[in-house]
Amino acid sequence: MLTTINLLNYLDRYLVPPLVPELERAMGISHAQAGWLWPAFMVVYMVAAPVFGAWGDRGSRTRPIALGVAIWSLATVLSGLARSYPQLYASRALVGIGEAAYAAISPALLADYFPQRARGRVYAILNMAIPVGAALGFVLGGFIGHHYGWRAAFFLCGAPGLLIAAVILALPDPPRGSQDDPATVSASARPAAAGGG
Repeated sequence: MLTTINLLNYLDRYLVPPLVPELERAMGISHAQAGWLWPAFMVVYMVAAPVFGAWGDRGSRTRPIALGVAIWSLATVLSGLARSYPQLYASRALVGIGEAAYAAISPALLADYFPQRARGRVYAILNMAIPVGAALGFVLGGFIGHHYGWRAAFFLCGAPGLLIAAVILALPDPPRGSQDDPATVSASARPAAAGGG
């Protein structure tokens, strides 16, 4: 499930570039304005990630992930409803808030689902979704945009995340460190305890 979310994460992120020519024609925006849609996402992502990371350290991890998936999926759908450049810009910035929640929390959650010996393979599978999702963003964005219009591309690629957000709430949130080797945890905690004395 988290790998599927990661795939959608990058799909939604890379959906805009193949739609740029149509967005420029439909909204009468310049190439420079279209280019600013990417920094809008990245700056908000950079600011929001530490906030969600701290939230994930203090409470439930599945709830903020579900909220994040819902926010970015809704923002992608809203991109398809945009009637002006400021609306499109704001919706793309909002995608950054949603994706920051998932990216900041999911690695720690996965570490508590799987033992240390399996984590390399688990993270490899999770991160395999990055190039696949990015490629799908370009392919689907171009294909859907060409045949059905740029609005349909945002609608069709954003809507699945709203359903997945509900499923995430059903995932268990295991205790922190539940898959760690007790001997390793004790050894790593010993110098800190000695230093504190």
